[in-house]
Amino acid sequence: MRTAVRLQDPAEKWEIRFTESEGGSYFRTERASHPYTPRREEDIPAGARKALEEVCSIHELGQIFIIPWAVRSIGSLAQKVISPNSVLALGEKAVGLWTEKPQPGVKIAIPLEKVAAIEDVTILLYGRLSFVPFGDSLTIRYNTVARQEMEPGLLALRRRLAGAPQPLPAVDPGREELPFKWKVLLEDPLVRLSRNSPVIHSLASVRVKSRKEAQRRQLIALNPFELVYLSDPMESMEPYGVDSFIIPRRKITGVHVRDIGLEVWSNGANILIPMVPSLCEAAVKWIG
Repeated sequence: MRTAVRLQDPAEKWEIRFTESEGGSYFRTERASHPYTPRREEDIPAGARKALEEVCSIHELGQIFIIPWAVRSIGSLAQKVISPNSVLALGEKAVGLWTEKPQPGVKIAIPLEKVAAIEDVTILLYGRLSFVPFGDSLTIRYNTVARQEMEPGLLALRRRLAGAPQPLPAVDPGREELPFKWKVLLEDPLVRLSRNSPVIHSLASVRVKSRKEAQRRQLIALNPFELVYLSDPMESMEPYGVDSFIIPRRKITGVHVRDIGLEVWSNGANILIPMVPSLCEAAVKWIG
């Protein structure tokens, strides 16, 4: 079962265990300051585009995202891994990841027909993007300075996953004035997929454990193509960011209320999203 909130940020199979000797060799090499979309073919690491084209079907540079190597912590014991130079492809047929080390090559590719959901987390400069199938997920971590460069390719991919529009259930829109952050997000393609797309939504506050804890909110939204969950960051006390789960409606085969949230069956994958009861009930009512 995939859970939307993870207590750790585990190592991926293609990442390299950090040692002083291995880490030192990386620190002596030049690196870009943050991820980027290549402007020229020459910007792509040798061999990456050809390898990804074969499995993903890439038509333009905007479907490619280059992620420089980074050292990051995993777990709670100050363990570290090296995430090698990587290239993400948001292709016409599949989503794929090529890495330079331990050996250059495509480490994982998920055909679009097998993608069940997209998990998208941003907290200040930390970004984590996952493509969730029934089986192993493809997850990248990146500096959110590059978020704007990624958006066009990611939106195009979501439209390929969306399929035909489905009608929205009749819902009383109410007159609640949304807080500024959520009002802006509700108008964003992150929720609507297209700025002109209709959407129904429900917003709720998460019960805090103490007065010192910052108020957190969650939003569930339904547009003609997707079920979208948004939340203030749940992995950090930092309020500047958003957690999200985006699930194509045509792939949803069931939704159920569980003790800790909403269980969604999508394309064979079982996804559990910690969510307040009122939002779970709204989602079940909308999806049926």
